Amino acid sequence: MRIWAIAIAGVLAVAVSVPASAAKKKPAPSETMMKSFEECERKASELGMPHGQAGHSEYVRECMGARPRNSVNPN
Repeated sequence: MRIWAIAIAGVLAVAVSVPASAAKKKPAPSETMMKSFEECERKASELGMPHGQAGHSEYVRECMGARPRNSVNPN
């Protein structure tokens, strides 16, 4: 009876640990992302959109490859 309990506990431990170890970890913000942000900020300034002006943050998000948060449905 003890062997069955140990075997079941071992199978459960393996079943739980394998998916947990295979889960993708969130990447830490990297230096390349910061460089991309600074580059997009510079481009926005060159286009005449200083920080704080309407459309600035949306432009920077799109430049970095993200969708703008406050998109308005034209319908």
